[in-house]
Amino acid sequence: MDAFLLQILNGLDKGGAYALIALGLTLVFGTLGVVNFAHGALFMLGAFVAVSIQGLLTISKKVKDESITFFDAYKETPYLEIWWGDTGTMIIDYAVPISILAAVPIMLLIGLAMERGLVRHFYKREHADQILVTFGLAIVIQEIIKANFGANPIPTAAPDIVSGSANIGALFGADGLVYPWWRMIYLAFSLAIIGGVFAFLHLTTFGMVVRAGMHDRETVGLLGINIQRRFTIVFGLAAVVAGLAGVMYTPILPPDYHMGMDFLVLSFVVVVVGGMGSLPGAVAAGFLLGILQSFFSMNEVKSILPGIDQIIIYLVAVIILLVRPRGLMGKD
Repeated sequence: MDAFLLQILNGLDKGGAYALIALGLTLVFGTLGVVNFAHGALFMLGAFVAVSIQGLLTISKKVKDESITFFDAYKETPYLEIWWGDTGTMIIDYAVPISILAAVPIMLLIGLAMERGLVRHFYKREHADQILVTFGLAIVIQEIIKANFGANPIPTAAPDIVSGSANIGALFGADGLVYPWWRMIYLAFSLAIIGGVFAFLHLTTFGMVVRAGMHDRETVGLLGINIQRRFTIVFGLAAVVAGLAGVMYTPILPPDYHMGMDFLVLSFVVVVVGGMGSLPGAVAAGFLLGILQSFFSMNEVKSILPGIDQIIIYLVAVIILLVRPRGLMGKD
């Protein structure tokens, strides 16, 4: 029972990352009809916003170490700790949550610039052209990150207060089951963002106009509504969703320059399995495939079927598309 619950939780938090990235991909495809292969790079950029904020907060200088009296010794001490003492230490400790506040405007501007500067010129082009140009953009962004931050993963710690694990087994009658606090926070955060996106699209006038434009752009335009401007804003919001997913994922997986590509491929499989253009399908497929990948990563399973954890998502995708070519919730 402990192992079963553990794999469910692992699958849910991994599925949360897939669902958030796939949600942004589906928003862009559903509104603009663009296959955006640079969306994984937005996830990576969000992660490196957290890395950059952590670097800014920990800018330091050499200060004499008063604990050593035999000779002069110096240690690197962040300016925030020098200026504000324990308050400065706490601010540094909360670098990842603070990065969320910075990531929203940064990712929105990046998304708007990407749409206005490049993507808008490929609206009426073939999907192959869209894939090539956005994939090329993703490689450029990846190489810029590599040049500025290096090729090695950069650890980014969660706040100390949530750095440990919670004994959640007591809730399910399995006292030996513990699970990291930050992974549970990530799952809750994913659900909150997903709920916020659906509420925005279904409960606001702006969102309802966007949904109408997804179904019939020409008619909405004839009503005097600048639907293209709204779609541009949606592209920016999709970038924000991907960026926030990346920020929150940094304590789970230390960011490196190719993490965007790693998640992008899986997220496109999620989009296809859920149904191209279907937001509920993208979310459902994200969590479903995350759970399946988690269970097939168990040593007991891999001892019987070596390497199955690396291909299970693609096998499931093939099976679902053979049975239902338009995906789980795609429109016939």
